[in-house]
Amino acid sequence: MEASIYKYPDIFRRVHMERPGDIEAETAFMLRVWKRHLDRPPRRVLDVACGNSPHGQILAREGIEVVGIDRSPTMIAAGRRESRGLPMRFYRRSIAKFSIPERACDGAFFMSETFPVLVDNRAILDHLRSVAATMLRGGIYCIDIDKMDAPRMPRERRQWQRRTVRIGDIVVKVRTFHHPIPWHSALHSIYELECEIHFPDRIETTRDVIPIRHTLPPTLELAAQASGVFEMVAAYSDLSMVEPIAQCHGRWLGVLRKI
Repeated sequence: MEASIYKYPDIFRRVHMERPGDIEAETAFMLRVWKRHLDRPPRRVLDVACGNSPHGQILAREGIEVVGIDRSPTMIAAGRRESRGLPMRFYRRSIAKFSIPERACDGAFFMSETFPVLVDNRAILDHLRSVAATMLRGGIYCIDIDKMDAPRMPRERRQWQRRTVRIGDIVVKVRTFHHPIPWHSALHSIYELECEIHFPDRIETTRDVIPIRHTLPPTLELAAQASGVFEMVAAYSDLSMVEPIAQCHGRWLGVLRKI
């Protein structure tokens, strides 16, 4: 069985085209969102699908306690290693339904445009209720989502991208594919990521197949209402508080308040 790219935290971020300064800009914007919508400075926050929690590490250096959850033991191990001495704790949990032995948080965030991997209605509601259970009333949950155009409906598995990523002396040959999806599903796409990683002493191949739900501001608002624990209070485009959502270029941030 082929490994997952999530086995390699540093390679994973470069393969997903993270640019220098992206994490810092995203974290700074979340702090602005919390300042606008939270009635108190955040003292404790939850990082959902945290990986090694690069956003959380920045927040922790500013004195905010951070609790991270992720399903990948490799990512969690990297986060614990990188955050020694910081007020951070990590738990291996499913993001769909979870609980943690922690005091309630003021805020939560789900970055890296990963929220749409929750594809079932039940999983989305379980997720929102699980997050709400970790938060104080009035707490603010920031959800980062990729802007979605029309759903892709290929009739067969089809390659749509090929590129090469260089990370020091490591070369990664990346291919991406789209898979067919049923017309009646809520999916936007089924995305396959294949990485051939050329280490100095070996070659390894990783493969991840990721269903993506078609998630738009109105559907997130509806999910929040259906959960009974959140209300959607804002949607921001491209890390801007003034750009209209209709002019969103690449990604948007949904802002939910615990009721």
